[in-house]
Amino acid sequence: MKTQSIVDRCFLINLDRRTDRLREWLEQLPDPWPLPEPERFPAIDGRHVATPPQWRAGNGAWGCYRSHLLILEKCLTEHIDSYVVFEDDAGFTDDFAERFTAFVDELPADWGLAYLGGQHLYAGKHPPQKVSEHVYRPYNVNRTHAFMVRGRENMKGLYRHLTWNDWHHKHHIDHHLGRFIQRRYEALVQGKNIQKESIAVYTPDRWMVGQLPTKSNICGRKWNQTRFFNDARNADHSDAPFFAVLGPHRAGTSCVAMVMHHLGVHMGNQLGGYEATGGGEAVGLAQLCEKAMRFPATDPVISDQQLTQQLKSWVVTRKSEANRDKTVAGGKYPHLCRFAEHLHTALGDSLRIIVVNRDIEASIRSLQDRSRKHAGQWFAADDESCERLQRSLLEHRDRFVESHPEVPVFKIEFADLTAEPDRIIGELIEFLGIEPTEDEIASAIAHVNPDLRKHG
Repeated sequence: MKTQSIVDRCFLINLDRRTDRLREWLEQLPDPWPLPEPERFPAIDGRHVATPPQWRAGNGAWGCYRSHLLILEKCLTEHIDSYVVFEDDAGFTDDFAERFTAFVDELPADWGLAYLGGQHLYAGKHPPQKVSEHVYRPYNVNRTHAFMVRGRENMKGLYRHLTWNDWHHKHHIDHHLGRFIQRRYEALVQGKNIQKESIAVYTPDRWMVGQLPTKSNICGRKWNQTRFFNDARNADHSDAPFFAVLGPHRAGTSCVAMVMHHLGVHMGNQLGGYEATGGGEAVGLAQLCEKAMRFPATDPVISDQQLTQQLKSWVVTRKSEANRDKTVAGGKYPHLCRFAEHLHTALGDSLRIIVVNRDIEASIRSLQDRSRKHAGQWFAADDESCERLQRSLLEHRDRFVESHPEVPVFKIEFADLTAEPDRIIGELIEFLGIEPTEDEIASAIAHVNPDLRKHG
């Protein structure tokens, strides 16, 4: 059987003090097991050795790096031509043997490094390239809990990279390996002239090895179930919805965005905005939008392709974080009305729209009042510019909704939200498809201020 001879040796990295992990790992080993018998490799305990002065990634990360490097050195010096290595937090899918067989049967003949588990980084901008049904070429893979290495020249290239002195500040071994992986992708997929050494790296269409629910020896984090990160065939989380809140300035979108935030929707990692009670605007998204179309402009100054790619990259990262937190992702910024077509091009069927309606004349006056109050600030403009911007945002949003009946849309009349927050928020929860706690629902309802009917 081909899978029996895909690698010569199988190593399990395990600290001497973690006999519990060794026992648990062996107990959950899949049956049938399509690889050589696992050999325990005593991990280097970073707490008991002296790290070099230039190392800034922590003792645990040093121990991880040194353990992997020692296995590579062992194979080079003992003429072991191929191996698979697992860390003792590696957890397997129920159909591991079946997935493994499908993967290795399709591996191209030039493979030198093949991941069985990991996390695709920067997938929004650089999606893994499909090679066959079960094999993909990655851009950058994070994590080192399960991978295979083959070929003496490939091992030497890997060794040279891992022992070279151009490590980035605070990088772990997986970050450094990620830079190595990028070279082949950039050369073959992006057509760049890469002079540095590289080897052929592949991943399966779906990860077959995740990370067990144990406390990490490196970062100290702990979770409750085996974690599987974004698969190559869905590295951009295209199956997860993204909820864009669309409305001009001063139309009630900040209130709706904060309601969603209270309900547990991931609206970004650092929220800001003009409103004193919270604008619900992710700082990163706001910066992206303003760089593309500085207030009070009505058209972007960068290409459609560049804007689409930037939006996709931001959204995919938020989707990944939302998936980690078992929720959904959303975003709010008035510019998104103008960028709705770009969002749709970037996200396709995963785009969901939440339209917030308020009388446009009232919204225009409110923006003009805000501008007079903050004259001289970057977010202030003359009356004519305010009106032109507001009408442009509304026109682009409504035109998009009308021309894309296939995109799910939930419409909120801002006056109805402030008059009947319980009912509107209940309908919003249904549209979002989430199950917030009673406390989260109460917090969302409490955020809605009836006086906003006057001020927006």
